[in-house]
Amino acid sequence: MTRFTPSFALRIDQNYLFIIILVLFVVPHIGCIGGVDIVPLSAKIQNADNAFEEAEAISTRSDDPEEKQEAQARQQKAYDRAMSLYLEVIAKDAKAKYAQRAHYQIARIYKKHYEWDKANEHYQAIVELDPTGYYASEAKSGIASIRKNRQLIKDELANYQNYKAIYDTEPTDETYAIAANSLYKVAQAYEALENFPEAIATFERLVEEFPNHDKAVQSQYQVGNIYFYKLYDYTNSGGWGAFVAVAEKFPDTYEAGQVKNELNKTKDLLTEIKQYQDEIQRNKRKTAVEYEKLGRYVLPSEKWLMGKTDLVVQSYQQIANNWEKLRNYPNAIETYKVLIRDLSHKKYAVADAFYQVGSLYQQSAQYERAIQAFDDLLENAPESTWRNESVYQQAVCYRSIREFGAAYKGFKTYMSLAKGDRPYLREAEQIIRQYELDQDQDGYLFYQELENGTSDQDPNSQPGAGN
Repeated sequence: MTRFTPSFALRIDQNYLFIIILVLFVVPHIGCIGGVDIVPLSAKIQNADNAFEEAEAISTRSDDPEEKQEAQARQQKAYDRAMSLYLEVIAKDAKAKYAQRAHYQIARIYKKHYEWDKANEHYQAIVELDPTGYYASEAKSGIASIRKNRQLIKDELANYQNYKAIYDTEPTDETYAIAANSLYKVAQAYEALENFPEAIATFERLVEEFPNHDKAVQSQYQVGNIYFYKLYDYTNSGGWGAFVAVAEKFPDTYEAGQVKNELNKTKDLLTEIKQYQDEIQRNKRKTAVEYEKLGRYVLPSEKWLMGKTDLVVQSYQQIANNWEKLRNYPNAIETYKVLIRDLSHKKYAVADAFYQVGSLYQQSAQYERAIQAFDDLLENAPESTWRNESVYQQAVCYRSIREFGAAYKGFKTYMSLAKGDRPYLREAEQIIRQYELDQDQDGYLFYQELENGTSDQDPNSQPGAGN
């Protein structure tokens, strides 16, 4: 395969070219040699996660019907690709943690399509694989939440319809309040189920039918919150318009003052993002732009105007920082990933980006992806100023997913680091002391008992003892 840069083309002989074509094109398409799958499960699950994230990043909100339909088709294609890869992982890793994660992600996809029963099937599969593990705990919570909120919608919707009918016949303050409160609970339940279109429609229905109720202004405000911080929609027909409506419909309320500040802040941040994006484009070499349009590879070091790479780095960092301030973590993560790809020769900036990606994943409770990002930093930039922080936070992530052995090793590593600051040294020491307890004197330390779901208070409850 010929690799192009703006300054020269790499020349290779025909035999070498044939080998590269075979490796880059034939092998990925067949995915196996001699009937044996050569793609490791860790790569499959990462590819599935990438497809899932790609689907999440596609905005399907548009006033143009054709554009909206095209975006929805691209999003569904990405979800389908993720689903297919997750199912492959389940088939090849029936009982290990990769299968549990795949079931969990498939359940998330079904929830996004409001297919609650199918989501519950995959949650239940996790519980059956490992009843005491991290994913089992998350799955049980997921099943309970779906059951609770579906029942709540059914009960409160009936309550609303009943009291609304009574109020329409014989209006009283009591029936007005009961009907409004029930409708508000329905909207909250839809939001908890992540059925954001129904949540928005129900909140808006409350504003229309019960404009004098206290919950009306809260409902209108929550519509803006959903658009801004769940759907990342800042348009006039979305979050912007919803927040403006708070000030217009309820001008003398506390929420009206809040949205004015919110809109001013958002406008400033989005304006800055656009300015930094324009700055990046101005500092890209014209030949690099032309080659990229043709699908040619351009070396990161060849993409930017002479002496402008530091400015480009700062622009990417500011864009990501602004997205983070808007709580738009997917866009912030994607910005850092573009920096890693397009400025890979700027080692300190790339190390910082790896850490920021890990930190954002951690804040989003995507702990395994955070662990991978911290691994990337430790592998590619072991001398980074973020090394110590990454070691510690990676251990915290392992603890969060109940991989206590890996957490123990991580905290021990953090304590042994000789260079740099260690602000969490006291916390790490306390955790290690707790993990190294053996209260029942059965030879198994507390972290080993935790990881295996056994008791450190009973010497007969031991890992592998069939408890």
